[in-house]
Amino acid sequence: MLTKFCSFTLASSLFIFTACGNQSNEGKDASEVIIPDAPDAAIKTILTEFGKGDAGILWDAMPESYQLDIDTLAKLAGEKADPEVYNKSFQLVDKLAGVLSKQQNFILGSVAAKSDGSPESVESLEQLKTAIPEVVKVLQTLTQSSLATVEGLQGFSGETFFDTTITSLTEQFKSLSELSGEGISLEDINAIEVKTIDSDELSATLSMVAPGEEPQLQSFTKVDGRWVPTDMASVWDLQVEQAKSQLSAVTDEERLARRPQLLGALTMIDGLLTQINAAETQAQFDQAVQGAMMPLFGLMMMFQQPAPAAPAPVTP
Repeated sequence: MLTKFCSFTLASSLFIFTACGNQSNEGKDASEVIIPDAPDAAIKTILTEFGKGDAGILWDAMPESYQLDIDTLAKLAGEKADPEVYNKSFQLVDKLAGVLSKQQNFILGSVAAKSDGSPESVESLEQLKTAIPEVVKVLQTLTQSSLATVEGLQGFSGETFFDTTITSLTEQFKSLSELSGEGISLEDINAIEVKTIDSDELSATLSMVAPGEEPQLQSFTKVDGRWVPTDMASVWDLQVEQAKSQLSAVTDEERLARRPQLLGALTMIDGLLTQINAAETQAQFDQAVQGAMMPLFGLMMMFQQPAPAAPAPVTP
C-alpha cells in the first residue's frame, strides 16, 4: 500500500515527501499548519494534512530556494512561449474535455462494440464509464489554471497553484486511481507510521510503515533548513539549471521558424475535434474517429522530423 501511495503522490506532485526542518514560523497566519522541526514529525504532519486534501502543504514544506526555482522556471517559460501557439494548445485541451463530456455515450458504444462480452470486458466498460467524467474534470482543472495561458505563466505563483490546482488534481487523480484498484484512501495516508532511524544536523533516515506492508527506508537531506529526499536534493540544482539553460536558449528566430507548423497542426486538431463533436449518431461518431486516425498519424510523423532551421541573420 505504501508503494501505491508513493506512486500516486508522485503522479500528482513531485513534492509529497518534502519536509520542513528548522524554519522560523514568524509571520505565519495563526490558522496555518506549523510543520515540526523533527524529520519524522514533519513527514507525519505533511502526510496528515495531505490526507485531509490539503495539497498546499507540499508547497509550504519545500525549501525556499526550491519555491523560487519553480516560480522562476514557470515565468521564464511564459516569456519564451509563443502566446498564440501556447494559448491555443490549452484551448484545444478545453475543447477535448467538452467532446469527451458530450460524446461519452458514443465513446462507450464504440468500446462496447469491440467487447467480447466477458466479465472482464464488462468491468472495463463500467470503469471507463466512471473514468470519463473524472478525466474531464482533470482537463478542466488544467485549462482553468495559471498554466493555461502565457499570461498566467508570466504571473505564476507556486503557492497559489498548489493551494488550488494541485489540491484539485490530487483529489481527481485519487478518484481515477481508485478505479484501477490502486487507490489510496485518506485513512491509508493517515495510518502511515513514520519513525526516525538515524539523524544528524544535515541528514536523516526514516522508516515509513503502511498497514499491511514492510517498512521502507527513506533518506533525507536538509536544504535551506528543510528536509528533502536525498535523491531529490542530489539532482535538483542540476536539473533546474538544465531547464533554465534550455529555456534561455530558445530564440525568437526558432519560435518563428516553428510557428507555422505548430499552428497548422493545432488547426488540424481543432477541425478533427469539431467533426467528432458534431456527430449525432453512433455511426457518425465512429466514422469521424476513423477519419481522424490518418491525419493524426501524419502529424506524429511530421513532428518526428527535425524542426525547420531558423533563417540566417542578414549581415552587412
